[in-house]
Order: sequence, then C-alpha cells, then structure tokens
Amino acid sequence: MLMLGGCALQRGVVPVADLVNYVQDSSVYIENMPSKSRLLERQKHYEEHYFSPWKMRQPPITRFEAKWAFRRYKAGESYGENLLPIDASWFHTMVQQSNFNAYGSVNRYAISRHFTHLRAFPTHKPLFSDPSQAGEGFPFDYMQNSGVHSNEPLLVSHYSKDGAWVYVFTSYASGWVRHRDIVLLTEAQTQAYKRNRFVHVIHDGTALRDANGSFVTYGRVGMMLPYYDINTTHYTVMVHNGSRFTAAALPRQDAHSGPMLLRRENMTALMNELLGKNYGWGGMYEERDCSSTLRDMFASFGIWLPRNSSQQATIGKIISLKGLNADQKRTRIIEQGVPFETILYRRGHVLLYLGLFQGKIMVFHDTWGIRTVKDGVAGRKIVGKTVISTLELGKEQPDYDARYAHLKHLESMNIMTQEATTP
Repeated sequence: MLMLGGCALQRGVVPVADLVNYVQDSSVYIENMPSKSRLLERQKHYEEHYFSPWKMRQPPITRFEAKWAFRRYKAGESYGENLLPIDASWFHTMVQQSNFNAYGSVNRYAISRHFTHLRAFPTHKPLFSDPSQAGEGFPFDYMQNSGVHSNEPLLVSHYSKDGAWVYVFTSYASGWVRHRDIVLLTEAQTQAYKRNRFVHVIHDGTALRDANGSFVTYGRVGMMLPYYDINTTHYTVMVHNGSRFTAAALPRQDAHSGPMLLRRENMTALMNELLGKNYGWGGMYEERDCSSTLRDMFASFGIWLPRNSSQQATIGKIISLKGLNADQKRTRIIEQGVPFETILYRRGHVLLYLGLFQGKIMVFHDTWGIRTVKDGVAGRKIVGKTVISTLELGKEQPDYDARYAHLKHLESMNIMTQEATTP
C-alpha cells in the first residue's frame, strides 16, 4: 500500500482481472468493426479544424472567458508542489503576470517548436486540489490544460507581464505556453505552409533530425507534418528548428500520407501503438489521458475531436443514456453503438466502444485508476495506462466501490462517424 498525499493507493495486491483475462491486443476484437473501408465526409474537413488558429484575426473568446481559471482556482482551496496550501499572494502574482489588460493585443500567427504544455496560469508550478482526498493530488495538476504537439498552428493573443509566456489558441484549447517554445510566423509563411502535402504520424518516439543530423523533435501519434518528397524508405518533412524550417527524414512506416481510411488493419495498428502507454493527465510528461488518447488516435484518420471528454461527447450522432438502468444502457449500447466508432461518455471520462467479446461490452480507454473504499475511506487501485477492458473494470478488487461503476454512470454515447440528427 502506497500513501500519496494522504490517499491510499493500492498496487499489486490483487491483479486487475480484466487486464489478465482479456488480451491487450486490438486485433482480437477488430472483427466487431465494420469491414467496409470508408473515407467519411468528416475526414475531408480535418485540415479546416487543424489550421483554424491561422484563420483567426483575434481571440475567438472574450477576455472574461479566457480568465476562467482565476474564477475556478483560489487560495484556501489549492495546494502547491509541497502539498501545502497556496497563499493568496501567489494568485495575486499570477493575475499580474497574466497581463490580461493586453488580451488580444498581439494577434500573431505562430507554430510550436516542439511538444509543449498549455497551462492555465503562466507558470510551470503545479496546482492541486486537496491531496488528502482520493483522486486528487499527483498527477492531477490543474494548471495543465493540454499538451501541444510540435509544429502545431497557434494564434498568439498577448504576452505575460515578464514576456516569458504567451497566451495562445490552438484548434482545440487555449492557455499559456513558454515564449521560447513557439516561433512567430508571417501570414505569408502560414499560407505557404498550408499549401503543402501532409503526413500523419502513426508512431510515437521517432527522432526527427535535420540534414546535419541534429535532433529537432520527436514524432508523435496525432501530429501532422508537411512533406515535399518521398522515396522507398522515408518522407522528407518540414519541421521548425527554432530559427527556420528545415528538412527532416521521417521513416515511411512511421507516417501515412493524408488521413488513413477506416480499415480494420489501420485501426489495429493505431490502437496497438497506444495500448499500454502510461497515463498522463493533460499531456503531462508527454503522455496522454483519456480524451487526448482518442483525439490523437482519430487524428490519424483525419477525424478531428475536441480536447476534453465533455466536448468529445458532442461529436457525431448523440444517443442519450440518461434515465436508463444498467440493463437498459447495455441493451442500447449493443443495439445502436458502432464498434470502434462510438464514444461512451461519463462525466470526466470517455471510452471507445469495441463491441461484444465473450458476451461482454469491451472498451478501449486510458484510465488512472479504479475507485475503492475501505472502512469508509476512499482510495484508488492504480491502473495508470491505456487498456482494453469491460465496463466492470476492477469489480473483483476486495475494496471495489460499485457505486462508481462505469455502466452506472454513463450519460451518453456518440457515433463519431455519423452526422448529428435533428430530434
């Protein structure tokens, strides 16, 4: 038993049955996926979403909306890296540094130099909720809004007071990144950039080096890069090294020209690439959480998804599960869900429906842990990675808290590949 921030974290006491009994390989379940290869209407519009920051002339939200984090996180309710309360002076400093009086004063296009972190305040310091409570403290740093891939389009709103941070908009979120992590571009440069052909990266961790062999960045699933040449072994892609765009070699097996078709072999490859990856709240440590896992995976198919789970639950055809008991939910999911194309949503979490296997609903998701309770004290059995499981993950655990079972709390399902229908 590990104690972290006063919360009991269980490791290795009782194996998680789903992870032992069900093979962690998507090929075992892929026969449930529709077999017809398709290029969807939705896939044709991916680049419109991706490059949307370079179409903006000013911030797309009001200053009041952009300052949401200062209304949500306050002294007396927040804890720092030492797990002690953060005092009011720190928040005052963050308000001053945020320089929101200058909101929308720059309005310049930019690109990220490498993977970076989108923060709620202009700081690398963490902010936790009460670490003594289960599901709080590490790794849930609420300053972490999202990870930003290398070479992503950005709109710069304004600079922090000290100039070390910039408030930016991506296609899916906004927040603070370090000034040194971006490069400003002219509108002519952005237009020239968009005229290229593009590859989607389908493997994590490929080191991209320039013609001199110098490291520039890592490839990651979810990235899209321009290329201008292809041979039998690699694509020649363009990446920004901080001073200019430069050529880099990207192995052909690590990328795909344009979005991939929704084929079983493609889905198997992408899903298996992400299975077993460590959980990373908001992209911390260059890992993924539940929503960024789905977002990055489906980006390779040219299907754009928003950043957070509640927004992802609004894409495509939405089917409500509210007011249904567990059996009714199970029936509706089986009857109306499309395996590998349907998101199941509960507050704060998304799971991808994989269809039935041995009579069980199977799902693909990135999860931190299983809720437990012992002697009235809440805790977590840590999973901490992307898995394939049933909707009853962890039910065999001796302290399993059945009140929080996935099926019980599912609110909706949405078929991403189908258009929304008017009630």
